[in-house]
Amino acid sequence: MEKSEIDRAIPPAIEYPRQPVDEALGLLKNILLLIGFVIVVVFVFFPILGGTVFPQFQELYYIFGDVDPFAFAALGVTLAIGLSIVGAAWGIFLTGSSISGAAIRAPHIRSKNLISIIFCEAVAIYGIILAIIISSKIKNSVEVDGIKYWQLRSACYTLFCTGITVGLGNLACGVSVGIVGSSCAIGDAANNTLFVKILVVEIFASALGIFAIIVGILQSQQADFP
Repeated sequence: MEKSEIDRAIPPAIEYPRQPVDEALGLLKNILLLIGFVIVVVFVFFPILGGTVFPQFQELYYIFGDVDPFAFAALGVTLAIGLSIVGAAWGIFLTGSSISGAAIRAPHIRSKNLISIIFCEAVAIYGIILAIIISSKIKNSVEVDGIKYWQLRSACYTLFCTGITVGLGNLACGVSVGIVGSSCAIGDAANNTLFVKILVVEIFASALGIFAIIVGILQSQQADFP
């Protein structure tokens, strides 16, 4: 079978030694280990020094109960947009570096692989949308007490959980899209018939962020300020 002009322009593949595990996965592992270490120190090490195996959850309740509920709602906005941007930046970093490197060998991949960058950027847009929705739900209530005060706290905690859900979901989505987009660029440089096949996987990876934003919207609707 006669090769096309693009195939003839591509030099033969070069066998490179196997590379170590992706640095992004290593960094994600370090983050999870750090979170686990903090949990162990706070809930195991400190309580043991205090003379008990388990933490005094009633004391933790008083500590966090004295925090202004609106602080939790504002923290939910921060987590929603902050983690989403981190996920988008992480994905763009992975995909962009692979496109830049693979384009040296196969310049024809430059344009069509930019769709991976668009998918990564969409993750940040998801976070901005939810941050706007959460901000619009926050209402500056007057002095309330009794049942209305607990209703206020429940609404603020709901928005806080919404921010965590959307932020972590978009962070995972951004990393997933970035890794798949990086593989798509490298695979396309070696064999241009792989682009559409890997792109399908990338679309499903991008759908994870849509799931997060749908669940976040449903959660935010349960926040009822007095």
